[in-house]
Amino acid sequence: MVKNKRIEPWVSEAFLIWIRYLGYRIVTKGIYIEFIPTYPSKNLPRGGSIDHLGRLNKQASRLFTEFKEHLEA
Repeated sequence: MVKNKRIEPWVSEAFLIWIRYLGYRIVTKGIYIEFIPTYPSKNLPRGGSIDHLGRLNKQASRLFTEFKEHLEA
């Protein structure tokens, strides 16, 4: 799996809209944005976050690769 280092602001806005559509709640905590699932599911990983520079953690990177596949389709 390729880790996405940083994402552009317009892509991050579209990514957050897509995350909200999947069933995540977006919570801003200080300098990063955290994704919290609204219902318990094995298919929705917990702990995804984007910091203020656009860097993704492991869970967010996995979701972002899936998002990029949807953009290409």
